[in-house]
Amino acid sequence: MFKKILVPLDRSALAEQAIGQAALIARGAAAEIELVLVHAPFPFAGYSASPWEEAEWSADHKYLEAVADDLNSGSSVPVTHAVMRGAPAECICERALDADLVVMTSHGRTGLSRAWLGSIADSVVRHTSAPVLMLRPGKTSTPRAVARHGFRHILVPIDGSDLAGEALGPAIQLAKAIGADLTLFRAVPSIPLLAAYDATIPLGHEPMVVDQEASDALRLQVKRELGALAERLHDVHGLTVMFDVATSAQSADAIVQFTRAHDIDCIAMTTHGRGGSRLLLGSVADKLLRGSGLPVLLRRPVYVVEEYLKSEDIAEQLPSLAGSK
Repeated sequence: MFKKILVPLDRSALAEQAIGQAALIARGAAAEIELVLVHAPFPFAGYSASPWEEAEWSADHKYLEAVADDLNSGSSVPVTHAVMRGAPAECICERALDADLVVMTSHGRTGLSRAWLGSIADSVVRHTSAPVLMLRPGKTSTPRAVARHGFRHILVPIDGSDLAGEALGPAIQLAKAIGADLTLFRAVPSIPLLAAYDATIPLGHEPMVVDQEASDALRLQVKRELGALAERLHDVHGLTVMFDVATSAQSADAIVQFTRAHDIDCIAMTTHGRGGSRLLLGSVADKLLRGSGLPVLLRRPVYVVEEYLKSEDIAEQLPSLAGSK
């Protein structure tokens, strides 16, 4: 179960929207909340910090104290807070080393902007091994208020890999804390019939002929596997666990369609990405973050973080973070 939940803030109402869900989760899990605000030094006239730095530092502390008081009085959740100096993403990741969950609201734009994640949220997701619950910003007049309702239906996409299963741990803890149901879901492609090559048909234009018997057999096999996993999760954790399988070659599209048809209000998944991708998210996770319109609980496998931090360019940019791993 979650014991410590980290909530990064920046004195904006948008960031404060994470407080309500974090408080609800903390209350259900009997966890504590740590609020963190990163004070980025502003060089001035050759000095490492501006003359008004101390006044702003003091204002940051008073702000967190006020938020902590609101939480203590409104939800009786134990709250600690800290102001850090440095690069925001790096400091948040450092603070997350002993956290079980990070809850934050992205500042990214939607619409014509392709980047849904804000730059700080993007960096936190890439660098921390703690699960990150990324919330979509919404309209509210009381961003600090404890959420009245938590997630009711959490979807966990499964692709048959060991990495995908790593999202189950945080998803189970979240479901237990707020009393949500879990749904396991997997999209499987149709299996084509093997056909002789026809030189008269241009490459890429040959229609796929589906091997219906083999496709049905694969779907049945996957359904049995998910059913067995759902039964084990129910027996061990006492959760209501459902499962479903769809036939689709486009996993992300199938997941989005399923969420809209089944009242899913949160997706929990593992990010698989590595290498040259800017976001270093798996392609499915990337598409779901941008297109699902739902909060996403992301779990990055530890070895992916370690491999990324070992790269020379990142090690130079984040020396203290790389050294802490």
